[in-house]
Amino acid sequence: MVEVSSYQDEAYIKIRDKILRMKFIPGERINKKALQKELSIGATPMREAFLRLSREGLLLVRPQSGTYVSKISIDEVYQARFVRESIEKLVIAEAITRLTSKDLDEFKKIIALQELYLKSGDYDQFFNLDEAFHRTFYKIDHKEFVWQWLQVVNLQFNRFRYFRLEETDLDWQQICDDHRAIVKAVADKRTQRAETAISRHLHMVDEDIKTALKHHPEYFE
Repeated sequence: MVEVSSYQDEAYIKIRDKILRMKFIPGERINKKALQKELSIGATPMREAFLRLSREGLLLVRPQSGTYVSKISIDEVYQARFVRESIEKLVIAEAITRLTSKDLDEFKKIIALQELYLKSGDYDQFFNLDEAFHRTFYKIDHKEFVWQWLQVVNLQFNRFRYFRLEETDLDWQQICDDHRAIVKAVADKRTQRAETAISRHLHMVDEDIKTALKHHPEYFE
């Protein structure tokens, strides 16, 4: 039973990441047999992973037709941003009181690496570092359980965040600039400024969605 569960988790994570990172396009029909062969995973864990992804809204099963990657829900993106903003402002405010010089060095290291991947156009690593930047605040504030809980709420939000990195008309540099502004406010222990900076940063999605809808309206619902 444990072994099947581990294979199920492996299948779930691999398929989820393909969806989040736009390896599977919103609306695309999934070829189960081809995917099962590609991932070298049995039918049972694959089926369980599909059920889990369907419950989370990443896959859509159409009887007599097949399984499709769900389109990105704009409403869920906005709702996730609302939850993320509400929580992250509190987390950052509390993290300011616990921040160490080592933590500040870690933030600066992350931003420096983001700049490198920005220049090379490596959005996989850029996205990973973007996640690491925000997650570090939750670690400092001892709120890692909250971060893990947010990952389910954030699924559609993260799909869009990754999509925006691939969209050439949207600005990666603004993400790095916002991160610097957040760290500067935190280092100066300016709580209100830090909260304003994180709100502005997360609200980038508002304008970005308008641009994305012009280019790929078929990806959204």
